[in-house]
Amino acid sequence: MTELNLDRVDPEENLTRYILHSNNFSVSHGRVKYIVFMPAPNGETSVFRISNLLDNEIWGIGDHEVAQKRSQPLLGRADILAFHILSNKLKIVPDNTPLRHANITGWPIEKSEQKLVAMELAENAQLHLR
Repeated sequence: MTELNLDRVDPEENLTRYILHSNNFSVSHGRVKYIVFMPAPNGETSVFRISNLLDNEIWGIGDHEVAQKRSQPLLGRADILAFHILSNKLKIVPDNTPLRHANITGWPIEKSEQKLVAMELAENAQLHLR
C-alpha cells in the first residue's frame, strides 16, 4: 500500500463524501444528488481520502468519524475521483483531522455557481448504499 501524501491530493486519488440523509440520493436512479457536494457555511466540503482502503475500512471511517459524531445513521457514500474536483477549479486541502480527512475549497461565491459545480461533481460520483 502506498503512503498518502499528507500535503497534496493526487488527481488519481479516490475520495468519498459520506451520506447521512435519504434525500441526498436517488435509489431508483442510482445516483447522488448535488446537495451532497454543496459547501457548508464555512465554504468547505468535507471528504475522506479512500485510495488503497478495503470497502469495510471505508465504511468504518464513515461510521466512526462521521455518523457516530453526528448521532445519525450512515446511509451511503458518494465516491469520486479527485480529478473531477480539481478539473472544476476547486482545491482539495488535506488536514488529516481526523486521519485521511480533507476539505474541498475554492468554491465560487455565488450560490447558483456553487450548485452548477456540485451538479457536475454529483454526475461524476458513484453512489454506494449500505
